[in-house]
Amino acid sequence: MTDGAERADGRGAEFIRRPADGVHPAFSGRFPAGVTVLRMESGPAVFAGAAFTLFGVGLLLWTSLRVRLREPVAEGASPAVAAVLTSLFGVVFLAFGLWAFTRP
Repeated sequence: MTDGAERADGRGAEFIRRPADGVHPAFSGRFPAGVTVLRMESGPAVFAGAAFTLFGVGLLLWTSLRVRLREPVAEGASPAVAAVLTSLFGVVFLAFGLWAFTRP
C-alpha cells in the first residue's frame, strides 16, 4: 500500500503510521525511556542462568563437603587434583550462570 492509496474500508493512508526509517520500533532496539521490554530470549536466558548457577553452587558445596570429610572427590584420581579441577569447574559454571542472567 502506498502513502496515497485508499484502504479497503475507505479511510485514507493517514491512519497508517510508518516509522521514518521503515523499521518497526520493536525490531530497532530503540524504546522510549522507562519502557520495560521482555524479549523472547529473556526466558531461556533466565532458565539457563538458573540451571548453570544451581549446578555450579551444588558442585562447589559438594566438593567442599567431600574435602572437609576427607573423602575422595573422584575415584582413582589424586585428591588434590580432583578437588582443584572440580572447584574450578564449579566456579566456571557459577560464573557462566551469573553471566546468563545479565543477557537481555
